[in-house]
Amino acid sequence: MDGARFLTMTEGCAGFFTQAELDGGRGIVQPRVERRSAGAGTRPAWMPPVPEGPCRLDAAGVEALRRGDLAAAFGPPFDGLPLREPARLPGGRMALVHRITECDPRGGPEGLGFVRGEADVRPDDWFLTCHFTDDRVMPGTLMYECCLHTLRVLLSRLGWTGERDAVAFEPVPGAPGRLKCRGQVIETTRVVAYEVVVRELRYDPEPTCIADALMIADGKPVVEMTGMSLRLSGQTEEGLRALWGAAGPAGADGGGAEERGPGPKPAVYDSASILAFSNGNPSEAFGPPYAVFDRERVIARLPGPPYQFLDRITAVEGEPWTMGPGKAAEAQYLAPPGEWYFAEERSGRMPFAVLLEVALQPCGWLAAYMGSALTSGVDLHFRNLGGGGTLHREVTPETGLLTTRVKCTGVSSSGGMIIQHYDFAVLDARGRVYDGTTYFGFFSADALANQVGIREARPWSPPGAEAARGRAMDYPREAPFPGERLRMIDRVELFLPDGGPAGLGFLRGTKAVDPAAWFFRAHFHQDPVIPGSLGLESFLQLLKVAAAARWGEGTFAPVPGTTHSWRYRGQVIPGDRLVTVEAVVTGVEDGRRVLAADGFLSVDGRVIYGIEGFRIRREG
Repeated sequence: MDGARFLTMTEGCAGFFTQAELDGGRGIVQPRVERRSAGAGTRPAWMPPVPEGPCRLDAAGVEALRRGDLAAAFGPPFDGLPLREPARLPGGRMALVHRITECDPRGGPEGLGFVRGEADVRPDDWFLTCHFTDDRVMPGTLMYECCLHTLRVLLSRLGWTGERDAVAFEPVPGAPGRLKCRGQVIETTRVVAYEVVVRELRYDPEPTCIADALMIADGKPVVEMTGMSLRLSGQTEEGLRALWGAAGPAGADGGGAEERGPGPKPAVYDSASILAFSNGNPSEAFGPPYAVFDRERVIARLPGPPYQFLDRITAVEGEPWTMGPGKAAEAQYLAPPGEWYFAEERSGRMPFAVLLEVALQPCGWLAAYMGSALTSGVDLHFRNLGGGGTLHREVTPETGLLTTRVKCTGVSSSGGMIIQHYDFAVLDARGRVYDGTTYFGFFSADALANQVGIREARPWSPPGAEAARGRAMDYPREAPFPGERLRMIDRVELFLPDGGPAGLGFLRGTKAVDPAAWFFRAHFHQDPVIPGSLGLESFLQLLKVAAAARWGEGTFAPVPGTTHSWRYRGQVIPGDRLVTVEAVVTGVEDGRRVLAADGFLSVDGRVIYGIEGFRIRREG
């Protein structure tokens, strides 16, 4: 560089060690990198309008970033960027990150971002075979590079990008950093992880980031980097504003990084109106057109207390009494810290079943507002048929007010049945908590009676000899497992820790149908049926048994940043006898103590629910 100083190192040190000393190293004893978010950091006044929810990338998602395909990795609104060839993640020999297990734009101690990447190590990796010939170990400089690449994924997720030939991720000139090595990556290492927390974000005028990072080898922290810097040279705040302005609204519903749940809003339909629709006279909720359902006919209801999680409707778009796409509603629900479900969950968070109801009950209200029941001379029942969602953040007793926005995206009618599709998003004061899509159907009593379940379902069944090895037990009744009111499994009939198609685990649980159970009275008035959300809860409760057996007892919760789906093709009513839930473990992450699983729910031998992509983690 014509004699100019390019890089300065001070206080550098190296050592000579025996093999015993290397093997006995304790690693980084008190790392600075931590996941906990206090949300205290300051972001620039403007950031690209991208969704703030956590995400994760499998190998295909990371490979998409190496191709510059941001939309394939992150989805909308990255598909609207007017870029010919976006900046890429390094590939080839420099493909140092194989997957991103957590990427949270609001994570970390400053609330400015946290990302965790992983890579599998093979004995013949080039960086081991060349460094050193008779003492193979990953170079410390390359360890630094691994963490830089992981940080680049997070910054790309924040919307910091540009044309490949015009921008570059580079260290910040003059920014001091510190590297501390207290361990090694060698031929016998299996998995390395890189955890990075953002300490500062700014424009100088280039987008600039200061972060700390920790590299972990098979669970042991071995390298720590503090003050690690990265800038997107060739780009500016003005350039990003122009780029994202040309991309259009963030996401299908126009939500973006600035989206937050509002504070309490006045009701256009209050709690008394909602209670009238769930348990009283529907005409007191929606007026004279629904008077026929006060006495003469039966209408599909909302869930009632204690399974009603809808306080008020604060906004409605579209005229009543006509079905059609584009109708929308906003609802609010205040989750009281002392509410029964927090105590029954025993984990300090809202049960997934309740959160799902917070998301779906406004859809049922909107269906009634559109006059769906008035289109038929026959009494109709309302059932959820399926959907998919992404959990972005947990709801705790401190969360408080939740705002749900739902929009009808499609309506079809055939053979006396009505099918309606919806988008939904649940927000708190920080942003999105849970969002996704779902669809419902209106059916006659005859149509429901003739349901055959999921025809193509092929549940896995262990061979006889393998089944004989399995364990059976009553479902645990003590904390951290759920309390009696929420407990949806009576007995684990079969637990094979190494069962299933992948040999990772298989469980089968059962629950006897009690016609006097509280949820039949709450769901629904005049049409008792076990809530589908509690069926999904039973599946998650079954997974807690597998997690506790593998990692010991702690608290258990669904994993934020993951997407799941469900499908219902039947119902459980008071006259049924036995519910059976089966879970096949499809993935295990011992480092994060995470289980992934798919499964089915059956009633009296008929498969009626399909469940895919759910993940839980053991904490504590």
